[in-house]
This record gives sequence, C-alpha cells and structure tokens, in this order.
Amino acid sequence: MHFLLIIIYGYILVAIIVISILWRDQEKLKGKKKIFAQTAIFVLFLGILMAISTTLLYPNLLIIKEKQIKINKIQEPITIIFVSDIQVGKHKKTLWVEKIVEKIESAKPDMVILGGDLISNEGTFEDESKYLEPLVKLSEKYPTYAVMGNHEYGIGSKNRENINRQTGDRSEDVIARLNKLNIPILRNQIDCPQIKEQKICLFGIDDIWSKPINFDDLKKWEDRKFVPIIFITHNPDGITYWPEEDKPDLVLAGHTHGGQIWVPGIGPFGLAGVELGKKYYRGLNYWNNIPIYTSVGAGESAGPIRFWVIPEITKIKI
Repeated sequence: MHFLLIIIYGYILVAIIVISILWRDQEKLKGKKKIFAQTAIFVLFLGILMAISTTLLYPNLLIIKEKQIKINKIQEPITIIFVSDIQVGKHKKTLWVEKIVEKIESAKPDMVILGGDLISNEGTFEDESKYLEPLVKLSEKYPTYAVMGNHEYGIGSKNRENINRQTGDRSEDVIARLNKLNIPILRNQIDCPQIKEQKICLFGIDDIWSKPINFDDLKKWEDRKFVPIIFITHNPDGITYWPEEDKPDLVLAGHTHGGQIWVPGIGPFGLAGVELGKKYYRGLNYWNNIPIYTSVGAGESAGPIRFWVIPEITKIKI
C-alpha cells in the first residue's frame, strides 16, 4: 500500500477515535474547554471528509476539459481528444476504460491521441494491457494514435540505475495490444493524416526516461510553412530535446497527473521529476513561445489518490 494511503487511512481511524472520545466527554466540559472540544470535533470531521474525497471521490470523477488553441496553418477547425495516463491495473480496469471511451465518443472528435502510461505496471504480474480492449471502439471510428510512457517500461524515476523504482518492462505487452486494436504507436516517428481534407503531422517520441529518442523521422515533415505539426511526448521535458529551428505548433504531454494532490495556494504536492518545473504540471503553458498542454491524466500513479485534481479527457479545438 502506498505510504500516502497508509497516512490517510491512519488519520481517518485516529480521527474517528478522538471524535468519539470528545463527543462522549463534551457534556462534562464547560467554558473554553467545551468550545475547544467542539472545534476539534468539527476540524477532525472536516479532515475525514477531505480524506474520503481524496481516496473515493476525486479518483472516480471524469470530466471533459475543453481548450481552444489557435494554429494559423489550420484552415478548417479540428477537434482532438487527448487522454493520458489511463494507468489501468490494480485500481482501474475495463469499466474505467469503457467510461473513457463513452466520454470520448460523446465529444465527437476528429482524432484521438493517447499520451502514454496506459498501464500502471506497479509490481503486479498480470498483463494489464487486457483492460485496454474497449479502445478498439475508438480506432474503428477515428484516427487514433499513441505514445509510450515510463510505466510501460516499468521505470519510476529518471534515474535508470535506481533498481528500487523499476517494476519490469511490459512495453511488449502494450505494443502487442495496441497493434491488435489497430492503434499506431509513434516511437520517434511521424505520421501525417488527412483530417477534413487538410494534412496535419503528428510526431511522437518514445519515453525520455526509458528509451533512446531521435528525431530522424522529422525529415518527412514536408511543406512546413503550410502543414502544422503536433509534438506528442509523454513527459513535458520532451520539448527540451526538440532539434529543429521549425518549432512544433503544439505540444501534448501528460506524466505529471497535476501532482495528483493540488494544494490551493501552494500547487502540486506530488513530484513528477519534470525539469521544466511545476508550472508545466497541468494546463496550457508556453515554453519558448511553444504552446504545451499537459493533461492531469485519467488515472493515478501509486494508488487511487487525488485532491483538487479531477481526472480528465481534454477536448482540444485547433
């Protein structure tokens, strides 16, 4: 069990015991002591509600977040659905993916992009990719693409030598599953489909923590002045590797989960090892005038814990 879950469950247990004692004894108290006891009961009860929402409420919500990003090279508006970090496994399985698919279909996209970390791969021995089967409903209807994330490779830290943060390479399971579902995986590759009678290029890199990356395939990006390119990188830091003078028109990333726990006024609690900094943990930001959209993801890492960060599917209109 993740240490935060232990802390949360431990707090709930202790808080219930303390509330019971204070509630039992409050009638014997008078004046300031009684006010203190009643205040403590209220505060502890509020903490219990927050703890329950962190483990049971937020992880089970799912919203469609809409963003509009202007790309001058686009003549006819295109709707892209971007979903990252589904992380099926111990806590979220086929029913969750079916819920995601249903939400995506309701958004009527022109294209679907999966931003990596499709499986949790956090110490189990099962083939978690089997829970991704409902994604075939998307590939049958829309151009659908995917990139790999660090969890596919079982790498939990950018320090590849840290054996304690590795859970085994399951990338072949995911690759085989996505091939079966007819979802192309962009691993240092480009593809330029026609969407609404206009060409748009997608370039996806492999996970920067796990595999060597290169941009050799970018030479296939023709008519750069007229054809837009979207750069898909699981980790937002991928943009720092971009080699070309011609910048991507948009970067789509995930990985951070928005910190999973977002403290109002402070920011993300969970650290994702992103060199760009916490500014790039969620939403639309800019790096060297390049728009980067970072999704907070649809699943969780290291346990079903979220606060102030709702699992999302992003509907991007360009």
